[in-house]
Amino acid sequence: MDFKIRTTKTSSGKTAVQVINYVKRKVNVLKHLGSGDNKEEIEILKEQATNWIKQELNRTGLFQDNEDSFFKNYQYEDFTYRFAYEFLEKIYLKFNFNKHLDWQVKDLIISKILEPGSTRHCIDFLEEFLDIKHSQTRIYNWFKIFDEKLKDNLEKEIIEIAKNEFDFDFSFVLYDVTTLYFESFKNDEFKRPGFSKDNKHNQPQIVIGLVVTKEGFPVHYEVFKGNTFEGNTFLPIILDFKNKHDIKSLTVVADSAMLSKQNIELLKLNNLNYIISARLFSLTNVVLENIYKNTPKNDRETIRIDDLILEFSSTRFKKDKREMEKQIEKAKQYENTKTSKISKLKFLKNDKVNYFLNEELIDRNSKLLGIKGYFTNLKNSTNREIVDYYHNLFKIEHAFRIAKSDLEARPIYHHKENSIKNHILLCFVALSISVFLELRTELSIRHIVKVLKTITDAKIQNKITGEILINRKILSKEAEELIKMSY
Repeated sequence: MDFKIRTTKTSSGKTAVQVINYVKRKVNVLKHLGSGDNKEEIEILKEQATNWIKQELNRTGLFQDNEDSFFKNYQYEDFTYRFAYEFLEKIYLKFNFNKHLDWQVKDLIISKILEPGSTRHCIDFLEEFLDIKHSQTRIYNWFKIFDEKLKDNLEKEIIEIAKNEFDFDFSFVLYDVTTLYFESFKNDEFKRPGFSKDNKHNQPQIVIGLVVTKEGFPVHYEVFKGNTFEGNTFLPIILDFKNKHDIKSLTVVADSAMLSKQNIELLKLNNLNYIISARLFSLTNVVLENIYKNTPKNDRETIRIDDLILEFSSTRFKKDKREMEKQIEKAKQYENTKTSKISKLKFLKNDKVNYFLNEELIDRNSKLLGIKGYFTNLKNSTNREIVDYYHNLFKIEHAFRIAKSDLEARPIYHHKENSIKNHILLCFVALSISVFLELRTELSIRHIVKVLKTITDAKIQNKITGEILINRKILSKEAEELIKMSY
């Protein structure tokens, strides 16, 4: 511990002599030796202060029971995660979020990364493990008013990070949607049941559309009613993103749920390039036959037919074939029987009298084994490049997993539309920090938090003065490396 002897003038004009140290840049008085009127008295007090310091430094081990033990004058009180908080606060400031959000919202975001849960849980965590106390009323009042301009300003700061840290130039983005359900069964105009990606079909939900860079860094999102068809979210979000940032050239990658004739036409009309997974099974028999005959059957080989790129994968072929054979065997068990499982058996159909194998459907599936298609209007990229662009979609799925699992964005406990939108906004900000750290360190956010929490600050109280001393655990090599990679 670093002891210092300090002299300071008192209100009576005397000179006080104290032993102090500094805790978080604040003066912590450990011992007040007294006050002197003249130089001689002050020197005597300084000598006493020096002896007191020597006595403290020469005390025996922590766990001995003699009179000179450390715990004669000091006792362990508690610990905090201040290091983790300070680390994440520095990243938060790097994003310039402090220009738009006050300190209590900042603390809520940091808490959501360190100890995800409900707003109430985050408030409790801040008080218990960080000695930060917030008024629940003030925080819940903040949730009541949603500011679209605030959302835009935060997104601008995030995009600046994307430009500076990941060379984002607006030329290429990934798009997908997910659903978040509520811990409630009460619906309204905003929270509505719909197709749930969380298998919570009876519970109200909302739909989230997310835009990320090719690395998976989130740059834009929108919230929709829970019963919105995901394909109907595609154009509004992409066009809004394009117009907000005056983007001249943009390629967007999305899965087959975004594919519709209207969406394709509007993409072309707005000079947008696209790579969208094709629903090959919905194509006509003529086109399907053409695909079957012309697609090479060598692994990873591709062919282009107008705006459709086709790729054959031997791994996909084995998987598709195995799944199809399994479904055919199940269907065969119910031939010539009455069954309520008809809707669940893909290759079984009936003529109102008997159930039998759907040979036509089996034939169509057989022709598509191992083949995946991609619709695109890109002309200056190779087939391989386009297929590889599409395969980046797993990065947006990873971002959703972070939001849902590591940040516990679901279930949602808020009920009013503004509070719900603010909850999603905070999750989006926390997600941007989390993905940034993952990309910079090549570690998962879960592991990063685990490392941060290993560095704790012990709180030790002086029994005589009541002063609280803070002693931080020595940084591990992994923690030091984490700091270097992040900053």
